[in-house]
Amino acid sequence: MHHVRRQRNLHPSFNYHCIKNKYFSNDLKSSNIICGHEYIQQHLKFNQLENENNAKENNKLVDTEKDLDKSEFERTNNHARFNTFNIQMVSKSIFNHLFPNIKKKELSPELVETSILDLQKHGLMTKDKITKDVQLNLPKLQGKDIEEHFYNIGEIQSAPYRNHLLDIIGDIPKMPSEWSFQPGWTRYSEDGATRVDFPEDDALVFDIEVCCSEGDLPTMATAVSRTAWYSWVSQDLVTGSKNIGNKHYLPDFLIPLESSPKQRGYKLNETFKRPRIVIGHNVSYDRARVKEQYWLERTGLRFLDTMSMHVCVSGVTSYQKMLLKAGVAEEDDWSKLSSLNNLSKVHNLYCGSELSKEERNVFVSGTLLDIKKDFQMLMSYCASDVIATHNILSKLLPLFLERFPHPVTLAGMLELGLAYLPINSNWERYISDSHQTYEDLDNEAKFLLAQHANQSCQLLHNQEYKNNLWLWDQDWTVKELKLKKTPTKKIVSKSMENLDEVNKTTQNEYDDWEQNSHKELEEKFKYLMNLESLIPVKAPHLAGYPEWYRKLCPKVNSCDWTPGPDMISTGLHITPKLLSLTWKGLPLHFVRGHGWGQLVPFVTEIKIENDNVPLEELVKFCHKIKNGNVCQCQYTVEKSPSLIHEDVQNSLVKFICKKNNKKFKKPQLNDESVECFCKASIGNGYGFVKLPHKDGKHLNVGNPLAKDFIYKFSKNELASSDPRAERVIEISRMLSYWRNNRERVEKQLVVWLGKRDKPKSIDCDELGAILPQVVVSGTLTRRAVEPTWMTASNALDERVGSELRAMVQAPPGYCLIGADVDSQELWIASVIGDAYSVKEHGGTPFGWMTLSGQKSEGTDTHSVTAKAVGISRNNAKIINYARIYGAGQPFAERLLKQFNPGMTAAEAKQKALKMFTMTKGTRVFPLKTHVFPELKQRLYNRFSANEICSVNGKSVEELFDKTKWIGGTESAMFNCLEEIALNPEPKTPFLKGRLSRALEPRNDTEDRFIPTRVNWVVQSGAVDFLHLMLVNMRWLLGPDIRFCLSFHDEVRYIVPEELKYQAALALHATNLFTRAFCVQQLGMSDLPQSIAFFSSVEVDKVLRKEANDNCKTPSNPHGLTRGYGIPLGESLDIYECIEKAKGVVGIPRYRNKKNK
Repeated sequence: MHHVRRQRNLHPSFNYHCIKNKYFSNDLKSSNIICGHEYIQQHLKFNQLENENNAKENNKLVDTEKDLDKSEFERTNNHARFNTFNIQMVSKSIFNHLFPNIKKKELSPELVETSILDLQKHGLMTKDKITKDVQLNLPKLQGKDIEEHFYNIGEIQSAPYRNHLLDIIGDIPKMPSEWSFQPGWTRYSEDGATRVDFPEDDALVFDIEVCCSEGDLPTMATAVSRTAWYSWVSQDLVTGSKNIGNKHYLPDFLIPLESSPKQRGYKLNETFKRPRIVIGHNVSYDRARVKEQYWLERTGLRFLDTMSMHVCVSGVTSYQKMLLKAGVAEEDDWSKLSSLNNLSKVHNLYCGSELSKEERNVFVSGTLLDIKKDFQMLMSYCASDVIATHNILSKLLPLFLERFPHPVTLAGMLELGLAYLPINSNWERYISDSHQTYEDLDNEAKFLLAQHANQSCQLLHNQEYKNNLWLWDQDWTVKELKLKKTPTKKIVSKSMENLDEVNKTTQNEYDDWEQNSHKELEEKFKYLMNLESLIPVKAPHLAGYPEWYRKLCPKVNSCDWTPGPDMISTGLHITPKLLSLTWKGLPLHFVRGHGWGQLVPFVTEIKIENDNVPLEELVKFCHKIKNGNVCQCQYTVEKSPSLIHEDVQNSLVKFICKKNNKKFKKPQLNDESVECFCKASIGNGYGFVKLPHKDGKHLNVGNPLAKDFIYKFSKNELASSDPRAERVIEISRMLSYWRNNRERVEKQLVVWLGKRDKPKSIDCDELGAILPQVVVSGTLTRRAVEPTWMTASNALDERVGSELRAMVQAPPGYCLIGADVDSQELWIASVIGDAYSVKEHGGTPFGWMTLSGQKSEGTDTHSVTAKAVGISRNNAKIINYARIYGAGQPFAERLLKQFNPGMTAAEAKQKALKMFTMTKGTRVFPLKTHVFPELKQRLYNRFSANEICSVNGKSVEELFDKTKWIGGTESAMFNCLEEIALNPEPKTPFLKGRLSRALEPRNDTEDRFIPTRVNWVVQSGAVDFLHLMLVNMRWLLGPDIRFCLSFHDEVRYIVPEELKYQAALALHATNLFTRAFCVQQLGMSDLPQSIAFFSSVEVDKVLRKEANDNCKTPSNPHGLTRGYGIPLGESLDIYECIEKAKGVVGIPRYRNKKNK
């Protein structure tokens, strides 16, 4: 039964459209294959008898609930409810609360039979494990059902801001011709210019400019409302800079949008709760320079980003973005519906004209004095950006509201834009410790590398370098010290005379000589001093040393000179050679144009243009290899494709012995690494085999010590016989995180709160905040993006600075609570497949594995895939996600090669094919109902379908319906995702948000973007899920609890200590409500117990992923507990949360107040 939303008296753009689920109609079936009815009936009867016997033995048999569908199992233990496919559902009380007055639909017996047989074919539908029912007094829904509940709370939270937006897209005043040059805000209206503390309008279009050479503080700003213009000028610009070099920023240095200079930042009155909205392009940059946003207590001000709205409506893929940047997309129809994200391009797309951005260069490279000279012009430039943003909003807002009609979408985006990270003095300590640890380890690595370089210099003697397998091709030329021409006879005679005098010294004269030794020594070595005149004015740098070594040493006259090869690092080409690195036992070598690879003792297609290869030494080296890489020609080692075992990845045999098999082939250009070769082939020449690149064999490896390869050292694929090399590699791994993230971390805009900005109850001298510059919809899938915090890894014991997240620490008296949505995207994809196939949870193998599969039993989807294909579970997990996101078999082959570079292309292709056949299934062409009705066979592969069309002179479209997948664990899911992707107006399954205009299917374009659309359905559905959670949490916790940050599928909140358990329970309830809404949108009306609540909610003092992680790293060796005095937090499941919160969900007083 479809539910029809009542029309509401709102703006036409926000009439809630009749939600009719196009994608999940009952007549769609996952397969035309019907299993034997008699067999299924026997199976069901056997199961029923077994269940009855078990129940009688336990003496706990209860009657079946009358109001549930008769096809459901009822378990006796704890009154647990199970559905047809042995999936435990939520308790009866929770079911009645979430799905009141909803009659369960009758399931198709044929589909049920087919589904059970399919589950058993894959070894699923095992005995159920009963978990304790959750008994929880949930808050009353804000509507007649869960669907109406979310619409209503979304409407309450978004309507005031939407109304302000609809108001401001009207006409605005004319821009002032002259701007006031005085600190602070000035208001411009028909009455003239007036100085004000801040703009008080409900809606503002806002833009700021920053003089980059002076730091991160704002220099000027402009804003416009429906009634007036505003300008803001910094004190530094007017009176001269007072904060150059001062990085200790205070809120008073920023732009006030809500308060007067003397206003305190706590115990705010109702005026500050008034809904107001600020609109900007990439508005998070502007928000980071707004004073009140750093207060711990939040206000009613929200920020809307026109760039994020543009991405929602007209976003593009990374490939399309590349074409737009290159200016080669004009011929594509989609290019007329999208653009790059900068203000000028977006304005051109929606308003038909580009903007001049030349004036912006003054802010980038100029000084405050330069800005002051052109103040009027630059202020007008800033105001022109405000006008452009208003023009874009006027065109874009109606499009956005039409394409994203559910109020939760707007409410969720506004909430996501309020990210807030509290910090304290530990932040500066963290940066200092990380920097110091990095420098210490870097110096150690340089010292070890310098030792290698110094020792390698000795190979110059007797030209030993010519026999060295790594350094033979380096530049060993030496620059001699050429002295000036001068007679040497005089000097030699002088020295001989001195020498004779010394020899004539007798023992009796020794004492006198000793007294005059200083004078005589000067006389003795006077000839050496005279040699100074022979030294050229410009002496060569390190004469007598080889050229490669001289390049590593700074010159004496350089400002940072130190003796020795101080300029050496792991990024230099010579470093892998100095470390004598090998790949699978063979020496590493570099060939220009082909990158790094192996030096091999036989001829390959890649030639080495150097006749000095020490072939004899290379042959000796290969004969010493003890790891089985060299075939001994004593037995046949052929592994034909037909005999390859599932665990073939463990086999080291890659080249067939040519003595024992005629199919032997020499290594070719495309062979990515050598793991085995025949002894008979050794010594007939030399060649080069490229190292395997993670993104494909057509790419070159630029540095074997880079991040992608450095992990291979622990697997002994990348190795060295020198233990010092292992230490250098270890250090390189330790430094990689801080090296890549240090600049972003140190450039975070930190604002420290003054006494007037924080409550007196907070006894903390150093309390500050970072506002992460989150783009709330930064990708085509509407995922939020942010370069530092949303990409921060968890703390790793071998990564300097990786404890970054833990440096976000709750203020005294507060806690951070949050959770990670368990297998969010897997569940979304699987529940879509279940709804499409049989309209019941766990009705498909993929759905069942997601809900009831256990890692310990090997029945979860990753373990099943890994076991079937013969790869590790971690690798299977990555490939599973990639496939669900729309990646094809070639991409899976590349991933397999990346995971195991020694795997041949044939093996990778075989494994990928097996994996896709097992999971995605086989694509078939179903005959249309009226076509050849006499034929029993209705499904054909591509070849057979084309043959039928050719024989009958018809096109595929005339004879066959759309293709579909059959036989795989995920076939139903992919059929549904592709059906959505091919719809003329693809929409998310939950909040009905539409795909970008640039990707929507069109009849005149090829379907090259189908994988992208499939990916969009799942990931954009996950964004809907996040928005639903944010809105429900705000309803449960009220307006005063502060949203902290969302990491992909994690959410975190800042809550008072006394409310931490109630807030944690609210998170559990939010997961329950959100999933219930999602399944109801898919046409189902029940919820499995396994995904109803989080596996745990973290109650903590810091922003770490797991509350029991002590975050030990090289820069924090003592962990948070001993190093910072921060105790471990709590990880609470639903039962523990209910007990600690005493069953109180959220903050009831807020909800009760709203409901009155």
